[in-house]
Amino acid sequence: MDVFYQKLREILESEDVRRDSDIGDFENWDSLGVLTILAMIDSVYKVPVSSEEFLKVRKVGDLEDLLRAKLGR
Repeated sequence: MDVFYQKLREILESEDVRRDSDIGDFENWDSLGVLTILAMIDSVYKVPVSSEEFLKVRKVGDLEDLLRAKLGR
């Protein structure tokens, strides 16, 4: 998951991205940021994430857990 956190740091433009971070607290957490994160997950991990699944994400760890579940890890 190192690549996941590295990419999130780049997209959110913050070095302070941790599992327990509230994802909505990042300045770049807007519609463009959301689309960029979804595109990154699709291109890097080759798994789609639905908008319904994504709307449940509150913390970075929620997104990591969702990705791990999709990958079967």
